[in-house]
Amino acid sequence: MYSPTLAFRLCLILLAMLLSVVSVAENTGQQLSLDKLEELNKVSAKLVQEARSSKAKATPFRIDARLYRESLRTLMLNNQKINNVKVRIPRTSLINMVRMSALLSSAAECRTGRYIVCPAELMTKLKAQQQLLSKDLDSFKAMLNGTG
Repeated sequence: MYSPTLAFRLCLILLAMLLSVVSVAENTGQQLSLDKLEELNKVSAKLVQEARSSKAKATPFRIDARLYRESLRTLMLNNQKINNVKVRIPRTSLINMVRMSALLSSAAECRTGRYIVCPAELMTKLKAQQQLLSKDLDSFKAMLNGTG
């Protein structure tokens, strides 16, 4: 039987494995950085949506938030290994992703029974941080394309 939650977790595990493979070659570093950043942005957007729905089951949400954090850690370590500074993900974007990770961890601790139910203030912060991450992604794309 197909379960969207199981499929999402499998995607997160696959993402974590893909992020552990590093290529520091100058010609592929650009696309890898962009792909990793886009994938983590999608994961955070999905987690924010789940948290805001108040229908996310607590245990799977905690696991997914932890996988996001570990994937981000791998991305940051791999980003340091890229020789071409122009291809690296900007430090401000990484800091914003760390803030998102902290907010997701906070959301994972908000629960009522088996579901994630957070205060309105945290939901507002999650939404604002996700918008900031999307803006960072667009800026990084523009920079890579030479228009930023």
